[in-house]
Amino acid sequence: MRIPALMAVIYALGLAMFETLVNWGQWQWWPWWLVDYVAAAVLLAGGVLALRGQAQSDVPLGTGIMLVGWGFALGMMWMSLAGNIAEGTDPARDGRVAGFYISLIVLSMIYCLVGLMLTIRSDRTAQSKL
Repeated sequence: MRIPALMAVIYALGLAMFETLVNWGQWQWWPWWLVDYVAAAVLLAGGVLALRGQAQSDVPLGTGIMLVGWGFALGMMWMSLAGNIAEGTDPARDGRVAGFYISLIVLSMIYCLVGLMLTIRSDRTAQSKL
């Protein structure tokens, strides 16, 4: 469980920092950026709890929170990708970074999918040892 927990913490911190850097000085409508901070907070909480080994239940609390966080982040990135492809990237942003931005979204989706699969795999491995 250590690898997906570390992935969750790294992703959460990176997502929060990236969201702040991208929007600094040109904040969009609040629901569009708030979801990124919600995903980051859920993944950070789940990752930290998993790393601390909290919850002595059949499904450890950290694992459950990470599963929710990975799923939420993956869905959020999917909607961002679909919106950026269908509507085009934000016209307030530099057009030169549009392709790079979409590539980052795709890489983020892959990272979230890997994190989700590793969390599920680690949880199944841990449960089979019980």
